[in-house]
Amino acid sequence: MQNDQELLISIGQITTTQGISGEVRVLPLTDFPERFDKLKQVILNQNGELTSWAVESARQHKQFILLKLAGMDDLNQARRFRNALIQVPESELIPLPDGQFYVFQIIGLAVYDEDGAYLGQIKEVLRTGSNDVYQIINEDNKELLVPALREV
Repeated sequence: MQNDQELLISIGQITTTQGISGEVRVLPLTDFPERFDKLKQVILNQNGELTSWAVESARQHKQFILLKLAGMDDLNQARRFRNALIQVPESELIPLPDGQFYVFQIIGLAVYDEDGAYLGQIKEVLRTGSNDVYQIINEDNKELLVPALREV
């Protein structure tokens, strides 16, 4: 499996089954859905219970990935994993260009203004379409929304 200390990152979520042979339909939670084509192994996180699975095949179908896991060979077995998160160790993430970060790397960061005054901590990254927005919560539990733009 993976090093017990290594962070697991969710790259998809099983939404339902596909057919009767154990294939599952996955909603990608990654900006790189093509990564499923190269996966050899994944970890399923079903309510905190982790199980490792070898990947037999993956193919795109509309906005989903159809995933066949080795040993998951029937509809009833696949149904048990509905809503499970598909995770990989952090070391298997696709490298990003300099200056770009994964959302999980941003959550929890402290935010300061140009004068060094503490503004709060990033609680969430909101996807708006045009640009992301950082939801910052200050010490008084008040929200500040800041667009994720270089000039800001």
